[in-house]
Amino acid sequence: MRKNELKIYLASPRGFCAGVDRAIEIVKKSIDKFGPPVYVRHEIVHNKHVVESLKKIGAIFVEEISEIKDKSRPVIFSAHGVPKKVPKEAEELNMKYVDATCPLVSKVHREAENMYKSGYHIILIGHKGHPEVIGTMGQIPENGITLIETIEDVEKIIFKKYEKLAFITQTTLSVDDTKEIIECLKKRFPKINEPKKEDICYATTNRQAAVKKIAKLCDMFFVIGSRNSSNSKKVS
Repeated sequence: MRKNELKIYLASPRGFCAGVDRAIEIVKKSIDKFGPPVYVRHEIVHNKHVVESLKKIGAIFVEEISEIKDKSRPVIFSAHGVPKKVPKEAEELNMKYVDATCPLVSKVHREAENMYKSGYHIILIGHKGHPEVIGTMGQIPENGITLIETIEDVEKIIFKKYEKLAFITQTTLSVDDTKEIIECLKKRFPKINEPKKEDICYATTNRQAAVKKIAKLCDMFFVIGSRNSSNSKKVS
């Protein structure tokens, strides 16, 4: 390489995952079908560019259904998923709604429900306040699920000796950090039940692996994404 020559590596895979592409298309097709405006509860995905482009064609973003003035217009639920009370609220208001929840997030929702119905107390590994975590915790009664974020949290939680425990995870976590937390959980609660398939989505795992592969070749690594995106943070 010549002196002062800049060499740029592009991670592969990169860009949006299938769940994000699907959610964006749902908003676009809903606007085509129903006409503008169409309401979207929370950012459809954590990407400012996408949100602004959808606003230009007729999407109005709100945090709660109660903010929607014209209840005759449809509302779309973001890719992160929503608590059960949200579609129930829409139904009580006779509102049309479209669920754009990522299928892999929906899989975690079903796991939580099934484990709870089987008598397990659920431990959710995730980030407090993240929309996906709020949605997952909202699938079952509040006293049936406990959120942990760190190994220190694992050491602090207390359960009855006879209590059946199971864990699930947010889909967009750091693979390495989550592995350590899971190992700690299994050490402290040897009989804890785990998902049949890993909850961290394949797109998250693949992108983190791609960053690891080329980061050692770089003097500087740029992550192009939103600051409120868990995926962007976990490849940083």
